[in-house]
Amino acid sequence: MSLLINTVFDFSCPYCYLAWGYIRKLQQKIPFDVEWTTWEIHPDVPKDGQNICEVVPDVNLEERRYKLNTLGAPVKLAPGNKVFVPNTRWALETVEFSRENHKLQEWVDAVFQSSFAEGKDIGDIFVLLDLAENIGLDTDQLRQALEIDHYGEILLKNDQTCAKKQVEWVPTIFVGDNKILEGAFSFEDFEKAIRNSLAIKSIEASHFAR
Repeated sequence: MSLLINTVFDFSCPYCYLAWGYIRKLQQKIPFDVEWTTWEIHPDVPKDGQNICEVVPDVNLEERRYKLNTLGAPVKLAPGNKVFVPNTRWALETVEFSRENHKLQEWVDAVFQSSFAEGKDIGDIFVLLDLAENIGLDTDQLRQALEIDHYGEILLKNDQTCAKKQVEWVPTIFVGDNKILEGAFSFEDFEKAIRNSLAIKSIEASHFAR
C-alpha cells in the first residue's frame, strides 16, 4: 500500500535536515513516497548568510547542539554543529526547477549534503550551479530562471498555503490534509507516525474495496 507524505521544509532548518535523514533511513524498510514543499523561513537573512546567534539572538548554542545531535544520532547526522544560516531563496527556487526537470529528490539530497555535511554556503550561486551541474541540470537555464525570479510566485503561493493550513514550524509533515508531525521529533516518532498512516490507509482501502 503506497503512502505519500508531503514535507514542508527549508534548507536552512536543521530539523528539516533531520527529517530528510529520517526519510532516507525509513525508506530502506518501508516503501513510501515524498513530496517536498518549500517554505522560506528566514527571508531576511542576507545573501552571504548569518550566524545563528544573529538570526535567533537568545539561542543557547550548547543546548541546541546537544538536542539536535541527540535527535540525529539514530541516522548518524550531527546538525547541531552547524551555526551558519544561509540565505536559501535560490536553493528553494531551484527545487521548482529540478521538479520540472525530474531531478527533485537528487536536488534535495545534494543541497542538504552540501550545506550540513560539507559546510558549503548554499546561498552562493556558484555553489548551487556546481550542485546543479553534478546532478545533470542545465545550469544556463537555471541561472537565467534565478536571475528573473521565475519561481518567486510559487514560493509566495507556498507561503500563502502554509498560512492557510496554519503551518507554524518546519518541518511539517502531512498525509493528505492531516498534519502528522511538526518541528522537533525523533526518528522513533517519525517511524511510528508513518506506520500508523500506512495502517489507516490500508484500513480505508479495505473498506472501500467491499
